[in-house]
Amino acid sequence: MSAQRRTATAAGLLLLALMSLVASCASRDPWQDARIESEVKARLVAEKSANLTRLGVVSRQAVVHLTGTVASPEQKALAESVAKRVSGVRRVVNTLEVQAAPGGPARGSS
Repeated sequence: MSAQRRTATAAGLLLLALMSLVASCASRDPWQDARIESEVKARLVAEKSANLTRLGVVSRQAVVHLTGTVASPEQKALAESVAKRVSGVRRVVNTLEVQAAPGGPARGSS
């Protein structure tokens, strides 16, 4: 195979890869992350068994990031479970910190 033909083949493959990348980005719904964030927040607020109303929720490319503090390891797990059940969520990154309520017994984090 000549050098010119190899260059043309490599350029063609590069163009094909670039077109595939652009097509996959273009097919993403730009409102999906906003919908996911809103739905996760609404479900956290609706969760009456724990106060999860002040948690930070950010979705980027359907990966939900949870931030803030909770009172127990059970609440941390519950918040993650709630987020995972939202349609379209691919993964949950749970960086919630467990802090005991003032005056309450200290509990370990998970």
